[in-house]
Amino acid sequence: MSDPDELARALRATARTAATTALREGLEEIEERHGRDVADEVAGLVDVDGVFAGLREVTSRRADPDDEEWEFKPVTSI
Repeated sequence: MSDPDELARALRATARTAATTALREGLEEIEERHGRDVADEVAGLVDVDGVFAGLREVTSRRADPDDEEWEFKPVTSI
């Protein structure tokens, strides 16, 4: 049987990598289209902590059975 905590850590790591890649590629595209000054300004406006807030290590909250559906909250700070 697989360890849910280990799987959760792996999933968070994958999500962090994907988010980091998306931010980097997005800023590179903005820099190519609009210049470095605009890309720097956009980078300052992005709430990176907010982007990664749901990906931080957390203690297991699975002590009680969870029959609720998965809920992914939108990132509104970008």
